[in-house]
Amino acid sequence: MPVYIRKNVNFTPPSLDKIPLEDEDDYITDPDQLKDPLPQPYRMIDKVLGQLVEDVWNIVESRENERLEESRKVRPPRHENTKSLEYLRKCGCMTDSGDGLYMFIGHSKGIIVIDANTQEKVTLWEEDRVDLQYIRAHIIAPNVYLLVSIDDMGFSRLHAFSGDKLYLLKHLNEHQEGTDKMIISKCKASKEGDYLGVVFENPESRDIWLEIHKLPRENWVTELDNIKAKLQKKEEPKQEVKEVKEEESTETAEPAEGTDGEKSESQSQIQQTQSNEDTAGVKFSQPSLVFKLKPPPQVSGNLASSVYSTCQKVDTGEVIGTGQNHVLSTTQIELRKEVFDHLHENLLEYASKDDTVDNIQDVNFHFLNAGKMIPLGLENPANLTIPTTVAVWWKDNETKPDMVWPFTAKITSSAVSDETSLMIIGLVDGNIVLWDRYLGIQRGVINISDNSCIEKLLFLDPSICPQEMTEYPPYSTRTTSYLLVQCRNGAMYAVLMGAGGTQAEPICLSPQIEESGEIFSKVETIRGLPDLILTVLQNGNVQIRDVLQGKVLCEMKVPDTHEIMSPWDPVVAIGNTGQTLYLRVIEREPAETDETTTDASTPQGTVLVYPLNTFNTLETFFNRKRDSIPLSVHTTVDKRVDALMKERIAMQALRKDRMQERWNCFKEEIWTILQYKEQAARKAEERDVYSPGSLGWTPLFK
Repeated sequence: MPVYIRKNVNFTPPSLDKIPLEDEDDYITDPDQLKDPLPQPYRMIDKVLGQLVEDVWNIVESRENERLEESRKVRPPRHENTKSLEYLRKCGCMTDSGDGLYMFIGHSKGIIVIDANTQEKVTLWEEDRVDLQYIRAHIIAPNVYLLVSIDDMGFSRLHAFSGDKLYLLKHLNEHQEGTDKMIISKCKASKEGDYLGVVFENPESRDIWLEIHKLPRENWVTELDNIKAKLQKKEEPKQEVKEVKEEESTETAEPAEGTDGEKSESQSQIQQTQSNEDTAGVKFSQPSLVFKLKPPPQVSGNLASSVYSTCQKVDTGEVIGTGQNHVLSTTQIELRKEVFDHLHENLLEYASKDDTVDNIQDVNFHFLNAGKMIPLGLENPANLTIPTTVAVWWKDNETKPDMVWPFTAKITSSAVSDETSLMIIGLVDGNIVLWDRYLGIQRGVINISDNSCIEKLLFLDPSICPQEMTEYPPYSTRTTSYLLVQCRNGAMYAVLMGAGGTQAEPICLSPQIEESGEIFSKVETIRGLPDLILTVLQNGNVQIRDVLQGKVLCEMKVPDTHEIMSPWDPVVAIGNTGQTLYLRVIEREPAETDETTTDASTPQGTVLVYPLNTFNTLETFFNRKRDSIPLSVHTTVDKRVDALMKERIAMQALRKDRMQERWNCFKEEIWTILQYKEQAARKAEERDVYSPGSLGWTPLFK
C-alpha cells in the first residue's frame, strides 16, 4: 500500500502548557478517594473523632517528652528533717534574732521564743485572738531585741525581749470607741531600731498614709535594766524557798514514771504566768511622731484666681518637681482630653475601660543614713550610722519632698545595702539603676530583660567577689560586689558591680520559666553563708542554691503525709547563723472525703527542723572562710595622707637608684644638646651671605 510522506516536515511534540492538568478529585492520584464521601452528619462526626484522636495523640506525645526530659535531669540530693516541733502547730511567721541565738515565732496566740541551737522554748507572750502574720527582730542593745509584729486583723505591736522575758512596749493602733478602725499594712524599723515607719489604712474612707516615729531606744534599754534589777530582787527569796521545797520533796516522794514532760510543760506555764504578772503594769516610754506623709494627689487644673497668683506658684524650673505646680486650668485639661478622644476615636475601644483610681496604694520606703545627696548629719561623725532621711516611692512621687529622683519608667522594686550607702532601683522596663548615695553619683544603668519587669533585688556579700586591685591610689576607693536580680518571668541574674561601674552583661543564673510551678516564690540570702541562697518554688520545693552558679545543691524532703503551707507565701526561716532551717508544713488532705469528715477541723501543722551543717553537699561551704569586706568604703583625708606617706617612705630606698640613673641620663642629654649646638653653628658659618651688589641689576632695583 503506497504511503505518501511529505518532505521537509519536522515532528514537533505538543507544548507542555497545553497538556491537561491532572484532576485533583481523581481517585487515581488520591487513594482516599476510592471510598465515597460520608453523608452528613456522619462526615462531621468523622472529623470530630479525627481531631479528637490527634489532640489526644499530641497530649500523649508531650507527656512522654516531659517524662524523658524529667528522667534525664540530674536530681539534687534530698535531706530529711531531724526534729519536729509539735508545739508550733499554728505558726504563722518566724524570724531570726540577727545574732543567731534565738528564733522568734509568731503563732495564733502570741509570740514564742526558742533557742536557735537546742530548739527549746525560752519564753512566750500570749493574748487571745492574736494571730501574728508578720514579725521582725532588731538588736537595739547587747542581749536586747526589738520585735515588730502585725496580726491578721491589721494590729501592730512592739515587744522587747531581754533577760529571757518578753515585754509589750507599745500597741500602735489600738482601737478606741467612737473612732474609726485603723489597720496597719506595713511596719518596718530601721536597722538599729532608731526609727519606725508605719503604713496606716482606713478601710471606710480608703485613705492611706505613712507615719515615721522616733523610738526611744536608749530609754527602753534603761527601763528594761531597772525592771530586771527589781525582778531579780523579788526572785532571790522565792528561789531560796523553792530550793528548800525541792530538797524536801526529793527526800520524801519518789518520782512517777512518764511525768517529766507534763512537769516541764506545767513549769513553763507557771513561769509564763509569773512573767506576765511581773510585766503587766510596767509602762515604757512612748514613741514620738516625726512626720506624716500622704499619697500625692492626682494632677488637676490650677485653681488660682489670677495670672499673677498662678505664676507665683509655678516652679522656677531649676530643679525637678512633682508636676503639681503648673499654669494649666481645669477647663484647658478637659478640652485637651476631648480633642484627644475625637482624634483617636477609632482606637479608644482598645484602651482600658477602667478609669477609676484605687486610693489604696502600695507604699515602699527605706531608712537612709547621711550622704552627700542629702548631707544632713555629715557634720557629726558619731551620727553616721543613724538614719537621717527616708526614701519613699508610691505609684507617683511624694508631694513635698526634699529631693526628687526622676526615672524613665515606673518603679517596681528597690533595695538598700546594710549601711544604706548604695541604693538600687528596678524599673518596669527591665532596667536597674544603681546609685552611690554616699558619694552622690550614679554608678550605672543596665538592662536586665526586655520582656519582663524587675521583681526583687538583693545585695550579695562582697566577700564572694574577687576585689579589683588598683596600683594607684594606694588606698581603697570602692568595693566590687554582686547584685542578685529576679524578674517576674522567673529568670534570675547576677550583676557585677565593680569599681568602675556595673558589668555590661549580667550572668544568667536561672533562665525564663514557662511553667508556673517552677517560678520562685521566695529568694533570700543566708546569714553566715554568703555563697548560698534559699529559694522556694511555687510547687513546694525548698532548695539551697549556689549563688554564683545557680546550681541546686540540695532540697528539703517533706514527709509524704505533709505538705508546705501556702507555697506562694511559705513560712520558712534560717537561724543559728545559717546552720538550721525551719519550715512550716501541714497535713495533707485525704483524697477521698466522706460526708462524716466534711466538718473536720483544719489540718494540723508542725515546724520541721533541718540541720544544714550536717549535709554533705554543704560541707565545703561551711568550711570555707570568708573575710568580712564592707560594701562601701569611706577613706577620710587623714587615712589618705597616711597611705600616701607610707607609699612615699616605702619608695624612699629606690630614690637613690632613680637619681643616679637620672644623672647618667643628664650626661647623655647634655652631650646631645652640645652636638646640636655645634652642628647649628657649623651650618651658620657655611651659609652664603647676600649683599645688594651680589644680587645683580634687575628692573626692580632703580
